[in-house]
Amino acid sequence: MTVPTAFRHNEETSSEPPGIRLRNILLVGSGGVGTIASLVLEKSRCARVTAILRSRYAVVKEKGWNIESVDHGTLKGWRPSRGEFGSQHASLQNQTTVITLEQRRANGKSDEVVSSVESAMEAETEPFDYVVVTTKQPPDVFSVSDLIRPTVTLGLTTVVLIQNGINIEVPVIEAFSTNTVMSSITMIGSRTEGENTIIQLGPDIQIMGPYFHTGLERCVQAQQAREFVKIYKAGREGEEAKCTYSEEMPVARWQKLLSKATLNTLCTLMRLDVGELLSSGDRESLLVPAMWEVHSIAKAAGAPPSQDMIPFYAYQQPDDCRYRPSMLLDLENGRPMELEVLLGLPLQISKALGVSTPILSTVYEALKVVRWKSAQESLKQHS
Repeated sequence: MTVPTAFRHNEETSSEPPGIRLRNILLVGSGGVGTIASLVLEKSRCARVTAILRSRYAVVKEKGWNIESVDHGTLKGWRPSRGEFGSQHASLQNQTTVITLEQRRANGKSDEVVSSVESAMEAETEPFDYVVVTTKQPPDVFSVSDLIRPTVTLGLTTVVLIQNGINIEVPVIEAFSTNTVMSSITMIGSRTEGENTIIQLGPDIQIMGPYFHTGLERCVQAQQAREFVKIYKAGREGEEAKCTYSEEMPVARWQKLLSKATLNTLCTLMRLDVGELLSSGDRESLLVPAMWEVHSIAKAAGAPPSQDMIPFYAYQQPDDCRYRPSMLLDLENGRPMELEVLLGLPLQISKALGVSTPILSTVYEALKVVRWKSAQESLKQHS
């Protein structure tokens, strides 16, 4: 997919891996997005990754991940490991190479897959340079700050949020006021299937940068953020342009909400895939006006994305697209939906700024009922 210029922010041109010691990285939330991120970080030869899994911990500990990736090819039994990839790094660049769990064991790589933050801390003797959070973002279910608190060394650890939503960085900054907090938005068609399979259909496109705050010198925040971007770029050898550095992350976050707060929520409310929604005739009467409501909130908040992004998001997918947004999949599988970060928080901002949002407000209230019904059904199943 061609990304319009408006989606590119202050792109770094250097593709050389940074000349630094191996960075110690903890990744929290190793699902479809997180597993691909940990793979990229390992491939950089600049990082050693510890990944936290919960529901799939036992099977991935035993079998590893089977990955089918448009970016990285086919990998069998892959897991994060301590140390450099060594000879495996070259193999990973070959899109047709299959790496087995037995080969990894023969190479003497110790696996770093743990089931909890507590287990990660018990196994770690050095502080983490970066804590990368790729979990879903339901603030009504858990607090990211509380979750990662034991892993963050004050004044040292950079927190990287590869998550959806707006203003999600604020509570993390409040909790860790002397640490750099990075924000990242991603466009990637990645999901989990079965017990240990990752399917990545779309290219991994990342916009990353510091979410500036007053607790730390701006130049320090920028330097630490640039270092992480360089590491990520090094793991995308040949595709460095798909990972860009930005110092305008609030704009980038509102930009992504043009799609997430509208396409995702409408598909979920009506139980439609993207193609069904687009071919239903409601694109012009419902979807596009909802996107303009998001843009109006962003403009009032002082971080408006380019208006060109509205037709881009509204028309980039064909009418026969069978893609089912992540919020819809969460609903269908009985998982918490990211309703608050995608709609609740933007609507709080719109109310405070006096912005009219009739479509978004109606969709939000309707989805609250859907969420309630899903919770009731879950209680019945477990009673």
